[in-house]
Amino acid sequence: MPAGIKSLRQYLKVVDIVLEVADARLPAASRYPDLGTILGNRTRILVLTRADLADPVATARWLEVFQAGGTPAVALNARTGEGMRALRQQLAGTAKEKREKLAQKGLRARPLRVMALGIPNVGKSSLLNRLAGRGAARTGDRPGITRGPQWIRIEDNMELLDTPGVLWSHWQEPGTALWLGAIGCVPEGILPVTEIAGLVGAFLIGKAPEVLVTRYGITRQEAEGTDLLEAIGRRRGYLLPGGTVDQEKTALALVNDFRAGYLGRFTLELPCK
Repeated sequence: MPAGIKSLRQYLKVVDIVLEVADARLPAASRYPDLGTILGNRTRILVLTRADLADPVATARWLEVFQAGGTPAVALNARTGEGMRALRQQLAGTAKEKREKLAQKGLRARPLRVMALGIPNVGKSSLLNRLAGRGAARTGDRPGITRGPQWIRIEDNMELLDTPGVLWSHWQEPGTALWLGAIGCVPEGILPVTEIAGLVGAFLIGKAPEVLVTRYGITRQEAEGTDLLEAIGRRRGYLLPGGTVDQEKTALALVNDFRAGYLGRFTLELPCK
């Protein structure tokens, strides 16, 4: 278990509900593998962020799978607020249950305490800011913005705890690390951007080669050829002295376009049938 997760256990004792935040483009691989063991029977809602960048049909399938497995789940876009209503309704329902239990014990009602957990740059702070209705938590389009736990008070009925993103110990397993890098959840510089671009390019060639043709002005043959970065780099003019293509600059452009959704909405893994 990562040390960062261990340090958060103290907060689990004082919160009422945990928002497990994952990326809708990688609904399984962007979750903590053993979070259920850590949380025990604590109330949890799985929140798939950046739903606007994922395939909506695939997201609907994932939500069905999670709900069928007993995990309440919602998908939303924290940037625009789309999908927030379902989450607010679930939080309101939980708050009502807590108030009723406290009343039965003769105790005074207190604010619902909500904790957000997730890997780096998965959108926790943006989600909490949307719930708060203001820029209460620091956000950024890179991992590591949130340095430590921070409480955010919302009027008198809710308190939110933002936490730093932590990767689990074996995130570097083949087939996982590069996908996490593709969606921006791995600190820059740890993974070679050319390898991430290679994975993204191969995915797009298999799923939607036409978007490469449209976005970069290359031919279909070039898009499906053996050196996609060479074709894109030459068309964009990303050349080094001597006329060779700047592979790293080209790779970064491709990866950034993919992360921003300029190449379309894609879900990188699908649930088992």
